[in-house]
Amino acid sequence: MFNSPSDVAVRIHPSQFPGSVAAAMHASLNARRMNHKFHYDTPRQTLRWLRVHQAYSPACTDPAGTTLYSEAAAAAALRLRNHDDVDVISLGSGGGQKDAHVLAALEAIHPGVRRRYVPVDVSPGLALISRDAAMGVGVEAKDIVPYVMDLAESPDWAAALNPVLRSNAARLILFYGMLPNFVPGITALRLGALLRPGDALLVSANLAPGPDYAAGVESILPLYENALTGDWLLAVLQDLGADRGDARIEFSVVPCPDGSGLLRIQACAHFLRPTRLAYEDAVHTLEPGEKFHLFFSYRHTPERVAGHLAPAGLRIEQQWLNPAGDEGVFLITQKPGNPAGTSVS
Repeated sequence: MFNSPSDVAVRIHPSQFPGSVAAAMHASLNARRMNHKFHYDTPRQTLRWLRVHQAYSPACTDPAGTTLYSEAAAAAALRLRNHDDVDVISLGSGGGQKDAHVLAALEAIHPGVRRRYVPVDVSPGLALISRDAAMGVGVEAKDIVPYVMDLAESPDWAAALNPVLRSNAARLILFYGMLPNFVPGITALRLGALLRPGDALLVSANLAPGPDYAAGVESILPLYENALTGDWLLAVLQDLGADRGDARIEFSVVPCPDGSGLLRIQACAHFLRPTRLAYEDAVHTLEPGEKFHLFFSYRHTPERVAGHLAPAGLRIEQQWLNPAGDEGVFLITQKPGNPAGTSVS
């Protein structure tokens, strides 16, 4: 999977320093709510996630889903065609395949454009896989800055990323596959602070298909309620000492706790027998009947995406939806007259 012939320099944000990681895990165990980053923390978990993504993501399984990302990449590249320098910042880069389409589109629209690529991920392995994907479309190693960072634990994305970005370059920010796992509203403000006049943002969202929002969310439960996803989500508990039969995982649809009006799919481990989870010098015993929240994923509609972006001064300029109605990609820019990083009502 990796093709790098030599050592690679990787930038690590303080949110992923050992002390910060340990504090996040202790907080997760105390609250019985797993920080999502720990589902990508080890090579085994990374590979399990990649299998889930390849098996169930519409971007991989639906040819029309793949087309969405190609068309969005071309549109973003066309919008930035007059810029000789473009920084592509991928927040939650995953395996980098979608990013590679964007990087290739920039070169196709503007041959010779100077591309700089910053794959940001909580997983060092995924950041490096993204690096390889970018090199596969001709981005030079010197122009790639893998950045290991926990976006959920970093309140100021602009402050963290500005030091590695070029002041004279246009920015194309990618937020693929991340919107479902972040609290609405706050995320828009953090993205808006990174976006300047003339920059562009590509966001993808898992959507609730059909005219009935609640029914649409219920209809996509099988994309989560399956053996591959269950094995991936339970892996973090097994790494802490749980046995395979200690708990069963259950998926359900619940309202957003902050009152946004969104629904989310939630996964909880329900313990069937006494189980000891150990981390560093702390041991947590879960009794039969206790549950541990492992994961959530918000489902949006195009209208809801627009509504959550608007208070941050962001607008949808173009959008692409697959025929099934469960995947969307949005090209987003600042509203006219809204200075970078300023929220508006």
